Amino acid sequence: MKKIASKNQIKEWKKLQMGKYRKKYGLFLAEGIRCVEQILQNGLVEVMAVLTDGSDALQLINVKTVPVYELLAEDFAAISDTQTPQGVIAVCRMPVEVTPDELIQNDGVIVALDAIQDPGNLGTIIRNAAWFGAKALVFGTGCVDPFHPKVVRSTAGATGSLPYLNGSLNQFFNQFENYGWRTYLLDAGEEAHELSTIKPESKSIIVAGNEANGIQHSLFQPFRKRVKITGKTTHVESLNAAMAMGISLYSFTRTLD
Repeated sequence: MKKIASKNQIKEWKKLQMGKYRKKYGLFLAEGIRCVEQILQNGLVEVMAVLTDGSDALQLINVKTVPVYELLAEDFAAISDTQTPQGVIAVCRMPVEVTPDELIQNDGVIVALDAIQDPGNLGTIIRNAAWFGAKALVFGTGCVDPFHPKVVRSTAGATGSLPYLNGSLNQFFNQFENYGWRTYLLDAGEEAHELSTIKPESKSIIVAGNEANGIQHSLFQPFRKRVKITGKTTHVESLNAAMAMGISLYSFTRTLD
């Protein structure tokens, strides 16, 4: 049975559009039929409530034990982050960050992101990382909030499917490299090695940089390997960060498997 939301609940849900309130309450919004359905199906993120505008969208999603609230169209639109809402939003609890100690003894591929600012790019990278079985995500300083509604929507339901942490990439790399992890920096420079020639270590960190400026200079060290993906640069200047990370993840995980 659908519930009627109070004015106070609606007010609190609206606030989740802003990062400071997402952080304060530990909640985020996931919008759209596909995104909400995948999050519910994964069962990896706690869904506190499902909001609907009274349309037929909810009939396409299997909602069992989660409270469902039917909102007036204007209230739903105020909470929604899209111009053409699909009629369903999930209010979700943020997964707790892991600590470096929980990851450092493992192996596999970790995705590290340096100041990725485009929500669509970050969401696509998270989705790719989940698809290719990355072990964790590291969001460096300057990254857009991974729980921003546009990022969550771009993950198509992959939000919360991988362990994650936030912090200084320099500190993270230095700590992990002391435990045998090898860092690979996606870079189009002349000194970079072609991706197809790379034989990744069993403990590998792939780094993608800011869309406009690339990876910050301080992260380039002689013991870290620069990696490039060659293409028809006469037609296109470069790949975007999400595409480059997707190709790299395919290459690394296929090799390690």
